[in-house]
Amino acid sequence: MPESPAASYRSSDSVRDQWVFYGLLGLLCWIPLPLGSNRTFAAGIVIVWAVLLLGGALFAWRNHAAAMAERLRPLRWPIVLLGLFVLIPWIQIFPWPAGVIGALSPEALAVWDGVGPPRFTLDPYQTQFFAALSFAYWAVFVVALLTIRSHRRLDLLALVIVGSGVFQAIIGALLFSFGANYTLFFSEVIHDRVRGSFVYHNHMAGYMELCLSVGIGLMLARLGDDSSGSRHWRSRMRGAIDFMLSPKMLLRLMLVIMVIALVLTRSRMGNGGFFAALIVVGLLYIVLSRKTAPKAVALIASLIIIDVVVIGTWVGLEKVVSRVQETSMTIEGEGREESVELRLSAARHAMDMVQDFPVLGTGAGSFYGTYLRYRTPREGYFDHAHNDYVEIAADFGLPGLGLLGAFVALTLAAGVRVLVKRRSSLPRGIAFGSLMAMVALIIHSWVDFNLQIPANALTLVVIMAMAWCAGALPSGGGQGRRRPSE
Repeated sequence: MPESPAASYRSSDSVRDQWVFYGLLGLLCWIPLPLGSNRTFAAGIVIVWAVLLLGGALFAWRNHAAAMAERLRPLRWPIVLLGLFVLIPWIQIFPWPAGVIGALSPEALAVWDGVGPPRFTLDPYQTQFFAALSFAYWAVFVVALLTIRSHRRLDLLALVIVGSGVFQAIIGALLFSFGANYTLFFSEVIHDRVRGSFVYHNHMAGYMELCLSVGIGLMLARLGDDSSGSRHWRSRMRGAIDFMLSPKMLLRLMLVIMVIALVLTRSRMGNGGFFAALIVVGLLYIVLSRKTAPKAVALIASLIIIDVVVIGTWVGLEKVVSRVQETSMTIEGEGREESVELRLSAARHAMDMVQDFPVLGTGAGSFYGTYLRYRTPREGYFDHAHNDYVEIAADFGLPGLGLLGAFVALTLAAGVRVLVKRRSSLPRGIAFGSLMAMVALIIHSWVDFNLQIPANALTLVVIMAMAWCAGALPSGGGQGRRRPSE
């Protein structure tokens, strides 16, 4: 007979993988620091770190194969879907017979004709690197699923993500206030907006969206811990004072700091995606909530009113609105901001790449060089499509985009399922944060390329793993079963 979930958790309690979990926390803190790890050496560190984490997890579970199988069996579909997506770059760099490549990608065969062994990718070196980086994302996803088995670990992981976001917000605000201008890793960084340790303000905005979403989910989980239902004014005042002196107030201040940083990035879609996700997922949470609905309404209303209207106006939300108003639809328009047509030109040419290479794409990471064959002479050069969906389809092919889309859709469904079925506060709060993070980047990815930045992509992968871990937590027991060392 298959082992019961309760028995599975009891057997996994004996797995000593705390050091692997802390290694995962360290990676999440490190990855945004060297320019979002969007440099070859920094991404190489991420790859080595992720492989070591996976190896460490397998070593820790070496005597618990049955418990590992039982732990991962309910989570097999997201592992398989993400694994199949990660497999595509390895297929692209492998030298196949000319007949196979000609049947699936005649354009690729034409490019390689007489040059060397035909491959699906047009840039083998970049695709080889991105194959390793994609495997690192999958490895970290599996490590997260294996190690996040208790309420305490899930809560600590969320706190670390929020803490990393606050750190980025503070250093970003300081550098912005000083008007810092320097060269780091051969890149000129001008802090005319809040950028944190990122080069591009939209990537900082994407990272803030992720960290803020997790923080709001944690706040909802903390609100769910309140059991006082007294309506007496003295009890309410006592509760308000307790809140002001509690860790919840510190968490609320952390959210305020990150909202300020998000507004000061001046990112149009970053701010728009965040607040749209807050409203959409907030309404979903309220509809699916019962006893916590009034508290959730109060928190979401305070986030919108205080953070947007009061704080946003104080730090210059009107400048973000002004950027939107000054954005013209055409290159010849009067807007002083980058036009919609100019921003979408790279995505439009990338669609031509998708039409020519629909099955397996031009190769992971090859957009940088392949785009030269498709742009018009009068247009500027883009190293990314400024649309994650189009760039993924161009690099990985339509099947790759479909696999990744199925992985995201399945994770969204898992988060909603937690809101529907679970009643404990922490799983519901984490599910809210995961859903909001995904919805925010789903919106933002239409005009930017956050998923091409290792810091944002890997953090999102971990947040998506948190949604699955929240649903797999043992029911009851508040913080779940754990040893003193946990």
